[in-house]
Amino acid sequence: MTATDTALRHELSAWCGSGGAEEFPYDGVIGRLRAVGKHFLDEELLSLLAECRALLLAADAGGAGGVRDAHAGPFLDVLLDKFDGRYDYPSYTALALLRRGAPDDRAGWEVLRRHRDRTVLLLLADLIGFERLVLDGTPHDPQGMLPDALLLNKRLRLAVRVMEPAALRALDGAVDPVAVAATPGRTPAGELADAVLRTTTAGERLLLRTSVQPVYVLHDEYLFLRVLQSFEATFAFMSATLDEAVRTLRAEQPGDAAALIAAVADVLRESLPLFSLLATMQPESFRLFRQFTEGASAIQSEGYKTFESYCSTPARARLDSSAFLSVPDVRGEVLAGRETVQGTWEDVISSGWLTEPDAAAVRAAALQLEAVHQRWKQTHYRLAVRMIGTRTGTGATEGVPYLASVISQRLFPAMEKQPAVG
Repeated sequence: MTATDTALRHELSAWCGSGGAEEFPYDGVIGRLRAVGKHFLDEELLSLLAECRALLLAADAGGAGGVRDAHAGPFLDVLLDKFDGRYDYPSYTALALLRRGAPDDRAGWEVLRRHRDRTVLLLLADLIGFERLVLDGTPHDPQGMLPDALLLNKRLRLAVRVMEPAALRALDGAVDPVAVAATPGRTPAGELADAVLRTTTAGERLLLRTSVQPVYVLHDEYLFLRVLQSFEATFAFMSATLDEAVRTLRAEQPGDAAALIAAVADVLRESLPLFSLLATMQPESFRLFRQFTEGASAIQSEGYKTFESYCSTPARARLDSSAFLSVPDVRGEVLAGRETVQGTWEDVISSGWLTEPDAAAVRAAALQLEAVHQRWKQTHYRLAVRMIGTRTGTGATEGVPYLASVISQRLFPAMEKQPAVG
């Protein structure tokens, strides 16, 4: 055991002894985690961390007074997922941490989009900062298989492309709208990241420190996690906004419903460069670290399945496939009769009040989202072929064959075929 390990154990013991009355020793724990990877944390350290969590839970259950670090418990839950035997995609991507403090799903689409924009800006600004350390010659862990400068600079440009639309909405003066319209992705990455990070709160800085928990020691896993998290933030916005579109359409406001669906299509389109960003991951690096992500497949993404199931009710074969069996809560909501955009649209057409111009507006927005989603799936498929070829997907799922099989599926199958309202 090194002196650093001994010091960390003493620090953790002291924190446990205080009942969590002081800030958790994040720096030491995160430093060790990123130096060896979550999969390779030693049992003694994990047992001590579990003891700390148990003491914290007992203090909370007993109504102990005093101010405690409220972030420590959720952080330890994510960190100890493999130790607890409940490791999966949500824990790998630290979604419980990222969702802390998120607005209620019914807060309104503009509030939800601001939260999504803020989250994506934070995640990618943090990624840019991590990559700039390599370019500056001072890489931080994990630093195995470092990319070269050419690849890193491409990575920064692509991160900027995703950030620019959100920055135009959320950060006054951080980007030039004329330059972005002419040539997306040319905003200086360092300047944009710094503009975002200058505005962070203490809570946001803690979130960024704790929400990257790689399983191994390879540099590119940091990129992988930040991109997955950015997608999840986007799916959360899309699902809640489609839920609002359903309620709006049911309330006989089809113009507003069409605008909401179009807003979802716009944000998904803005997120497409995330795939290009992910494609800068070195395939050999991905193939190495993914062997330690067994059990954490993106097929378990509740965010994506929720979005899909707000568009239209999936066919029974789809609901009975591994895609939905892996997200039982979402599947249960669908089987319980979740209202969808397509189903509500058909209901109001049958009721007779929806005019053809209004029906056409909703249909056009839905088919716009359909077209963007088809591009999204095709890009995902091509990326998977490049990264893993015919191998199984993360967590021993079907991988590329699965992605190929769902390309032909539609979000709004009936809306593509529906004749004009008479």
